[in-house]
Amino acid sequence: MKKELLLLTALISGSLSFSQTTGTYETDTNGKLFFQSFNEAPPHQSGNPLGPMDLSLDWSNPDFNISNNPTEDSWDVRLAVGNTGNAYVVYNDNHSNGLQKIMFRKKVVGQEWTDAIFVDKGGEIGGRNNHFPAIAASPNGDLHVIYNVWAMENVRNYIGYSHYDAANDIWSDGLKISDLGGTVNHFNSRHDIYSTADNLPVVIWGFDFRENQVNEEIYMKYFDGNDWSADIAVSDVTDGFDAGFPNIKSIGSNKALILYSENTGSGAMELRYKIYDEVTHQLSPSKTITTENIFYNNYVLATTGTGEVMILTINKKTGPDRDVLNIYDYDIAGDAFTLSDNTFEVVANAGGLLKRIDMDCNSGSDCAVIFNDFLAQTNSFLEYSTAGGFGTPFVINEENPGFDAPSARFDPNGNLHVVWTDYRFDDGQGFDEREVFYEMGENVNMGTNEFFSSAIAVFPNPSKGNFTIETSGSHKLQIYDASGRLIDSKMISGTTHINKTLSPGTYFLHFKNEKETQVKKIIVK
Repeated sequence: MKKELLLLTALISGSLSFSQTTGTYETDTNGKLFFQSFNEAPPHQSGNPLGPMDLSLDWSNPDFNISNNPTEDSWDVRLAVGNTGNAYVVYNDNHSNGLQKIMFRKKVVGQEWTDAIFVDKGGEIGGRNNHFPAIAASPNGDLHVIYNVWAMENVRNYIGYSHYDAANDIWSDGLKISDLGGTVNHFNSRHDIYSTADNLPVVIWGFDFRENQVNEEIYMKYFDGNDWSADIAVSDVTDGFDAGFPNIKSIGSNKALILYSENTGSGAMELRYKIYDEVTHQLSPSKTITTENIFYNNYVLATTGTGEVMILTINKKTGPDRDVLNIYDYDIAGDAFTLSDNTFEVVANAGGLLKRIDMDCNSGSDCAVIFNDFLAQTNSFLEYSTAGGFGTPFVINEENPGFDAPSARFDPNGNLHVVWTDYRFDDGQGFDEREVFYEMGENVNMGTNEFFSSAIAVFPNPSKGNFTIETSGSHKLQIYDASGRLIDSKMISGTTHINKTLSPGTYFLHFKNEKETQVKKIIVK
């Protein structure tokens, strides 16, 4: 087997790298990746299982091995949470069929995790080594997954897509959706995806050098319900500079914000954004947010349930050495970002940024930051709100996390789901043996007035399909079955009698208005 060796430069003393993971990669002629691990650091002690109290997240639940493949490597994990609170995870895995595949597992509320399946199946895609998955859940329960497919051209890839049809409980075969083959970087990439309110996927990817075979650029495309659009260039493909690591997230009013990094002529790197219009499919001109110590993969885009849009960044400071978390707040009306006064600093080593971050916010305005510390061998939770700033870090896991970024998402009940990769089963004898792990911070205030402002009662429960809802405010009611399929939707207020022919089973009632989202479970016998 012929192997080509690529040495990726580590993030040391402020140097830059495109990579999500630093170290030494190897790839065989079939596009299978191998990665040499870092040295281990000393273990750290854990803390109290109940984290900071504003969010009231109980971290005493044990972590769970998602990949469960301890003699092989599993990595690049991404998470989505559906309207019913179900958790969905995709990741890379050295599968038993000899290929590196995009694996999928889900956890339905109140049930155990399903068995792992690979979703990059069918035709050419099913026979290739595939990487860098991203996942999104639609309001109707559909799931959308994108990933790199080894195209065997220029040591490059194309973009593949797999779709889960919730109404029929069917995964489609993988579909090639990028216009060109063999132009997306095989070793370093970052994809993102979201669903519109009409259940349509919009995807974005970086590190695509098709324009001049030199510079890495960012492209996107959308699905209109019938066909995929042509690839749309997001970064400036004429300036001769690299761009990478895109994020995309809906900001309401049929618009989404695209966040990315782009090099400049001075050798610096800028954090930029554009606005995507779901109706016209036009992109706004690029605007610069900051040039302050920005590296690829050291920022994340987040939105709150109350409509705030913010960016979390992490950058290195010296004298003393420390990593600094900053927040940039977006003014939708003025279409501009401003640096918040809220900052948080954590002691760091002299070499560089050895942490990876993610951030998500609940249905109110409270947010959670999860960060991996590679040298300290810890995963930590950090609370944030615009009004209160950053809280106190709380260690939720003290195994041996890798350089892959964690992925964290709140569900409608205020629970925080977190996934990451770590080296706890690595034998240290050569190629990595990472595993994907999951942990949930359980909202101990669920159903109390401390978390929700509106009183909602549903009775009788269990029922025979006929039940009554009493609410103190007006809400949009959506009824979902246990698989995430939308059964009914209507506006309600006061006392509402529901008379439907529902099959026996578990159903989830979503109550939404401009202030909050509540979810209640009802059993039909």
